[in-house]
Amino acid sequence: MTEKILITGAEGTVGAAAGKYLTEEGFEVVGVGLEECDETCYTRIHSLDLTESSSKDKLADLLEDVDTVFHLAWNLSRENFDTESSWEGNMKMFENALEASKEAGVDVFINGSSIHAGTGDISAYTKDSSLEETPQPYRKSIDPETSFDLRKQKPSKLLDPRAENPDSPYGESKIETEHKTREAVQQDEIETGVSIRIGGVNSEDQETQEGEPYYSTLYLSHKDLGRTVKHIVEKGEDMNGYYQIYGVSDNKGRVFDIENPFIGEH
Repeated sequence: MTEKILITGAEGTVGAAAGKYLTEEGFEVVGVGLEECDETCYTRIHSLDLTESSSKDKLADLLEDVDTVFHLAWNLSRENFDTESSWEGNMKMFENALEASKEAGVDVFINGSSIHAGTGDISAYTKDSSLEETPQPYRKSIDPETSFDLRKQKPSKLLDPRAENPDSPYGESKIETEHKTREAVQQDEIETGVSIRIGGVNSEDQETQEGEPYYSTLYLSHKDLGRTVKHIVEKGEDMNGYYQIYGVSDNKGRVFDIENPFIGEH
């Protein structure tokens, strides 16, 4: 039986990358977005404003026979790591998606969180990209001018995906979504909940980005994103509980602990 997945925020870069990978792997993928979506990335597409109160019931109807929800809907222009403020509409979209998933009896709920929920001490990843204010040993691992690689030379210092250390109001909001996902599992409203603290995903799937000098250490490839979600979908129903993981590729200089029970060691 073909697994059926619904992705919110389907018009976004992460949603499109995940949707394309999963459809090519033979999954049925439903995209839900507010703006125009790339039809090649999904089996079918629905337009829905998740900030509206009525959207919860409409989404619940779309979730009939859906095995997994991957929630990504988020207005980044209103709230991101560099906006210095939160936007209540983003939490409303998350709550509507989670509540609809509960009502529809969805087995697996994947919450699209962010690395910014855990990089409060890593100034290199803030809008100022301050390497000088980043503490060691993270500074020398992130610095492209050095050969030091934290994942190989001091792996015990890799950032724990369960640690709460936001670097911005955006990071604080993402931690709140993690809490709500965990609570839904603890209250037996969702069988399996997974928060992925997603790193850098870009439409060109490039390891570097202009204006972001340390992007290569937090980059998440489309392939690694897709296979992570694929493994969660395939194993999630048999791994009841709450899980919190980093979604970052095995990059040189990586400072994140990316080992997880769905894929294992890299």
